[in-house]
Amino acid sequence: MVKVKEMMTKDPVEIEAGKTVREAVQAMTEKSLGSLLVRKGSEIIGILEESDILKNVLAKDLNPYIATVESVMSIPFVIEEEISDNEASDIMSQNKIRHLVVSNGSTIVGIVSMQDLLRPVYTGKTFWT
Repeated sequence: MVKVKEMMTKDPVEIEAGKTVREAVQAMTEKSLGSLLVRKGSEIIGILEESDILKNVLAKDLNPYIATVESVMSIPFVIEEEISDNEASDIMSQNKIRHLVVSNGSTIVGIVSMQDLLRPVYTGKTFWT
């Protein structure tokens, strides 16, 4: 088993809570990301995933040029960097989410995505060792 700290994306991209959803989508598109951490001041208060935009903006017919990131974000699931890839996969599956925020104690150190967990399954090799 592999620990999530070996496969996570370090230094995840953040967006300020008051930014518009349109600004978030632009950042996600430019950087080819499926999620952004949401920051209010110096504190991480949430995560914005592609599914949040679908369910909380498009499905509710909100204007992405007006709706703020904070109004449509999710509360992130935070896991310790020492847990295994299997445990992370179980958490994602049970909660129907695609990203987990990774911490070392009280410090956010990365994000692990479903794609990170699936990569070795499809390629038949591991990238983390």
